[in-house]
Amino acid sequence: MRPKVSIVVPMYNVERYLRPCVDSLLGQTLQDIEILLVDDGSPDRCGAIADEYAVKDPRVNVFHQENAGLGPARNTGIEHARGEYVGFVDSDDWVDTEMFANLYTAATQHDADIVVGGHRDMVNGHVRITKRHPLANTVLSGSDEIMPVRNKLFGHSLEDTTVESFPMRVWTTIYRNSMLQDKRLRFEEILSEDTIFNLSAYREASIIVFTDNTNYCYRMDNQPSIMRSFSPDKLIRYETFITRLWQLAEQEQIDHDECLIRVKRTAIDYCRLYAGLVVDGNVSIPSKLRYLHQLTDSELCVRYSASYPLKKLPRQQRMFHQALLHGREWEVLLLMQARQVLKKKVWK
Repeated sequence: MRPKVSIVVPMYNVERYLRPCVDSLLGQTLQDIEILLVDDGSPDRCGAIADEYAVKDPRVNVFHQENAGLGPARNTGIEHARGEYVGFVDSDDWVDTEMFANLYTAATQHDADIVVGGHRDMVNGHVRITKRHPLANTVLSGSDEIMPVRNKLFGHSLEDTTVESFPMRVWTTIYRNSMLQDKRLRFEEILSEDTIFNLSAYREASIIVFTDNTNYCYRMDNQPSIMRSFSPDKLIRYETFITRLWQLAEQEQIDHDECLIRVKRTAIDYCRLYAGLVVDGNVSIPSKLRYLHQLTDSELCVRYSASYPLKKLPRQQRMFHQALLHGREWEVLLLMQARQVLKKKVWK
């Protein structure tokens, strides 16, 4: 019998967190599921633990492969998915017992191609913040309604002065499997692969439902050393992502200019992100200034964000980017240090 939902879980070096993740999936109130555990050449015991689960529960299938990255690991899951819908869970996170029942119910009620929820940021098992989707309780039907929302995936509009980006994570979402297979929707091995994937998925969808559930638990206490640590090669990865996003925006027929402007705003956001990593990095002040100078010479600044109308930015972002574009690395350093201090005070 065909499962209602296939849940793809890529695994790499998460032995410590894997059991809580898989246990939360096995405990779903929606029992008619399959769990696809993809061992992406993990050097720890992830593969062995996954095999143990497969022996105990027939709903668990394990795939072992050489390390290829998150995108290819998810693609392995898609290739083997038999469910009506496909969802994704990161192996260091977990979900509430009713998550996939809620998403699947919304999918069947509206005959949706995509159903999206929200999530909760978790630190040491406690909720730091609950993030409902900004379009919660909204149903989009047809390209006239979907495409303006899809444009948000390219970045903020000129009129949007908010800081928070439009949610694009695939792990709060289920997708109609036949759409993934018929349209050959797959992940690219690139930074922020969720954004690129959703740009394709939203284009192909006829109905998208945004729910008000926040059943996904995103583990933040495993993130600082992995996602928020500084390394010089991140600038190259950011440039590669923005270049790819720009290529996709250039292909847009209807809202071509708007999408390009949105990408420029995203490039500015990534400049600020990289500068923050530099400032927080465990390197000397001269090294920080050198890395910030490299940022001012990068394509993020020179090609993608230099022509953005800075007067449209929020005041603090405008001050930062003006300093960056004019090569005032010391000013950038001080602004980012002040910003980081304020952020830490807010989260105390």
